[in-house]
Amino acid sequence: MRKTKNKITWLKRAAIAAALVLQAQMAGADPADKVYLPTVVQGEVEFEFRGGYQKWRNSEDDRERQFIADIGYGFTPWWKSELAVGVTRLPGESTRIDEIEWENIFALTEPGQYWADLGLFAELARDHPAHRNVIAIGPMLQKEFGPMQGNVNLLFERQLGSGAEPGAEISYAWQLKWRGNPRFEPGIQGFGTVGRTNDFGHETEHRIGPAFFSQVPVGARNKLKFDAALLFGLNRNSSDTTLRFNLEYELY
Repeated sequence: MRKTKNKITWLKRAAIAAALVLQAQMAGADPADKVYLPTVVQGEVEFEFRGGYQKWRNSEDDRERQFIADIGYGFTPWWKSELAVGVTRLPGESTRIDEIEWENIFALTEPGQYWADLGLFAELARDHPAHRNVIAIGPMLQKEFGPMQGNVNLLFERQLGSGAEPGAEISYAWQLKWRGNPRFEPGIQGFGTVGRTNDFGHETEHRIGPAFFSQVPVGARNKLKFDAALLFGLNRNSSDTTLRFNLEYELY
């Protein structure tokens, strides 16, 4: 018990320290963004493929397609690590590598232990178009109330190295779903940015729309999960429409 408390205290201190030193930003929300969950299962192997397509009226990013493939493993009851590779394609251009990401999820509480489940997301990525490394870190929350489940992510993203732009981009992702039949659970998702640490509220981006979630057992313990959403932009900095999906296979 004492070791668990020390682990949680150390991770919280690390999260606060990292947030304070974030000083630069990445680009806005990507079409293949997802909502991360603060849950970890030791020994679980995870294969994931997600993608997104976005439509803009007047933007060079019109009809951008993004696809990300990753593999993850639950090393301990509180730490899961994933390696992901993302590619992007615009009309008239060839497909290019967008990012190589090392994602980590730390479960800071046991499921149902407190009012809400708390986790920490930490990522180190190589941004190939910008030829620089990027770090992202922030809390994940999950709360169940009745048949509903809500999730919220708040991430701070910082470019590393000389020439990085000042200010850390603050992005968010959230979802709310009705837990009924696991094969089809309706819900809603939202993604966006709220500015930078040195310029809060400037050039924000907000997208929201209906979503659905599905989970099918495969064999005795394995699972096949799928979720998708159609998102609509709420301001001029957001894509008019975004179609995103996430396919995940979990095995033990």
